[in-house]
Amino acid sequence: MRFTKAEILSAFEREDKSYRLGMMCTHWIRDVERYSPNAISLALTMQMKTDDRWISNHDIASLLADPMKRELLSSDFLLTYLHTLIRAPFELLSDYCGDYDKAESGGSLLSEMKSQPWYGVAYIVRNAVSHNFHIELGKMRDRLPMRWRTVTITEDMEGQPMTAAIFWHKPGYELFLEMRAFAETLPEAAVA
Repeated sequence: MRFTKAEILSAFEREDKSYRLGMMCTHWIRDVERYSPNAISLALTMQMKTDDRWISNHDIASLLADPMKRELLSSDFLLTYLHTLIRAPFELLSDYCGDYDKAESGGSLLSEMKSQPWYGVAYIVRNAVSHNFHIELGKMRDRLPMRWRTVTITEDMEGQPMTAAIFWHKPGYELFLEMRAFAETLPEAAVA
């Protein structure tokens, strides 16, 4: 086994905190009049040195100064966190279930995971995030149309970018919570 159940649950806890921190940061990014220092002033003064070169954040400050561009930048920032919130835990669950099935005779944990109502959506989000941020239906095509809570995946979405219009925070966090609930029910693997 590559991971213990405790390690899986610990990873879920870390991802949860990182995502919620990212959500909090978007308020600071979006509401530049309320906070001091605000995101614009910090972007104007903060630099990063790499390979004997200073990287300025003036381009970020310019985007933040425009309310429409600031909203898009903030949404993209949070979307990145949302994708990570789903991708890493999904991979860990898949690995654990597969390892468990190999270690236990007659194991069917991976099949149980694949039968969960959230599995198809998580699989498609994971693939989009891991590859080119576009929906690739692959072996989920035979399950279409796929509906989970407020998310619907259809054949015509093939090749489309994974955007906030398709998958955004509330359903994303709900998906994470369902995967976490599944992780909490995982059996402990026998120690070899």
